[in-house]
Amino acid sequence: MRLARNSLYSLLSAALPVLVSLVTIPLYIAQIGAERYGALAICWLLLGYFGQADFGLGRAITQRIGTMQGAAGVQQATAVASAITAILGVGLLGALLVYLGAQYFFGSIFQIDDDLRGQLLRASWALALCTPVVAVSGILSGSLMGLERFKLPAIGNLAGTIGMQILPLLAAYFWTLDLAVLVGCALVGRATSLVILGLGVWATFFRNALFKPAISEIRSLLGYGSWIMVSALIGPLMIVTDRFIIGSIMGAAAVAAYTIPFQIASRAQILPIAVVNALFPRFAAEKGEAAHERCRTFAVFIAQLFTPLVIGLICLAEPLLTLWLGDGLDTRSIAVAQVLLAGFWCNALANVPYAYIQARGNSRFTALLHMAELPIYLVLLFALGAAFGLAGIATAFALRCLIDMLALLMKSGALSGAILRRAGTQVVLVAVAWVIGHFNPSWAILAVSASVLVGISLALTAWQIPLEIRGKVAQLLATFNTNRSAR
Repeated sequence: MRLARNSLYSLLSAALPVLVSLVTIPLYIAQIGAERYGALAICWLLLGYFGQADFGLGRAITQRIGTMQGAAGVQQATAVASAITAILGVGLLGALLVYLGAQYFFGSIFQIDDDLRGQLLRASWALALCTPVVAVSGILSGSLMGLERFKLPAIGNLAGTIGMQILPLLAAYFWTLDLAVLVGCALVGRATSLVILGLGVWATFFRNALFKPAISEIRSLLGYGSWIMVSALIGPLMIVTDRFIIGSIMGAAAVAAYTIPFQIASRAQILPIAVVNALFPRFAAEKGEAAHERCRTFAVFIAQLFTPLVIGLICLAEPLLTLWLGDGLDTRSIAVAQVLLAGFWCNALANVPYAYIQARGNSRFTALLHMAELPIYLVLLFALGAAFGLAGIATAFALRCLIDMLALLMKSGALSGAILRRAGTQVVLVAVAWVIGHFNPSWAILAVSASVLVGISLALTAWQIPLEIRGKVAQLLATFNTNRSAR
């Protein structure tokens, strides 16, 4: 029950910002234009990338607290204080690197109007300050999740994410379109999570304990986190590299045409990611074989859970984007969305073995895997992008996700005959949906096709769902029926 509840908290913190995005993106484009929105999207990428890149310490403290279940409160407080101290040092260094990198990219590489270029250069300070702010937030959130307390991290992350989306839009409507101001407002919005999480961590760990970091604890966290740091830097880097390549070659309007479907496709993962976030501390705390079996079970379940949504969005990409954006739709976004959704299906499934491998202490493998993937991905981006434009960039991303998924499943031991049978049938349905959507028949045919394929996917899931999940569902239904009868 706790796993389901924690998954729900993670889901809500991710789902509500998606709804806000659905409302605000058309408003942004109408108010500030596609080129300015594309430039702002690049800034959001930097805010998100260096905010997520907490140098491995966010996941390290979650894993550390997860293995300290039952330990004295003073020991847990020491671990959290050590993580915060460590992140402050590397976060300030990261802020300097962000500032210098933003000055270079916006000053000489990014293809944009000179007036907007000057605004972006002035925004570099906000991008730099975001690094320590969001990195510390990651430590605070990870500390609470290590105790399997997901409610407050969900509230904090929700407030920060929505604030980052809403405040710049309000500034654009009532104040100015200057990108330096809009990015500064995004930083203020994102910083609200730091305040909320800080209060929660103080109440949980430091109400009755001193803030007293320990050198030995810092070394331990950095030792575990060093390899995660590689993944935390390279993994998000591969996520954002495509937008930087597009911006430097095709310009800001092409960035907007790619970023809009990318945002929707990535946020379609909210349910599987919520489940995986709740699984991580459980993987760290459980005994070896129990954690391994849970990994196999949930790898299958995530594949089954995510497929109906991906099928529906692929088939209906054209009508949904047209209804959503109207005349503001760049038709290139349709093919991009369909390919990206297939890639994110692979990515969602890969997150289960990824979390399992890191929770069991083998962060070195995931780091080395990302290091090996990076040059391959760069070659794919340039080759497919040159040949097929934005659709080629999206295809490179999807292929990288496929490689990542297969490697992680093999390393975790989850790649078995059972997952090939159960997930393989879902892969076929996703492929059929892509073929139908790619040829753009009438909206009626797309709607009927989506309904049929989703129905087949749900029927297969009901037949093939893992026994553990089936038992949990039956337990939840029994509890619901009991409560309803009591009323």
